[in-house]
Amino acid sequence: MTTISVSIDEELIEWLDQMIKEGILASRSEAVRGGIYSYIKEKIGIKTREELIEYLKKRQKSPFQPGIEAIRSVREEE
Repeated sequence: MTTISVSIDEELIEWLDQMIKEGILASRSEAVRGGIYSYIKEKIGIKTREELIEYLKKRQKSPFQPGIEAIRSVREEE
């Protein structure tokens, strides 16, 4: 798994920490992963990892590359 750094305002951190304390979330990392997953589902209608791979294959101008290289290519196109 890759570690990333994300800036989040203090109020949101307080909410996250309260949800962790109450057992709603396991960790801040779980919240960020869930948020990214929800964003992808909402914005491009992707529901599974396989659908995401197919989406990336269709968008790429070069041959399919799994993993981080594929994501970097999509980011560069935007």
